[in-house]
Amino acid sequence: MSETTTITIARATRQRLAHVKFNGKPLKTADETVAALIEEHERRQFWEAMDAIDPDEYEAQTREEGTWPTEGEYAAEERMIRAQETTA
Repeated sequence: MSETTTITIARATRQRLAHVKFNGKPLKTADETVAALIEEHERRQFWEAMDAIDPDEYEAQTREEGTWPTEGEYAAEERMIRAQETTA
């Protein structure tokens, strides 16, 4: 079992945490709820950062660094660019 601590939280906030649902299911504990909220926040930050990347600038930078995949490689970068091109 992991180490636990006590944090001060308003009763109203604790009650709200008790009713948070993820994928339509309530979470069992406040710890699960807080962890899920943090993970969701981090996931959103990641995708916001990914949305801010200009594919042409990214390609130019990675080619300059020598990390751009060679022809025929199956790479996440290539899939990202193709996905952006189809949604543009």
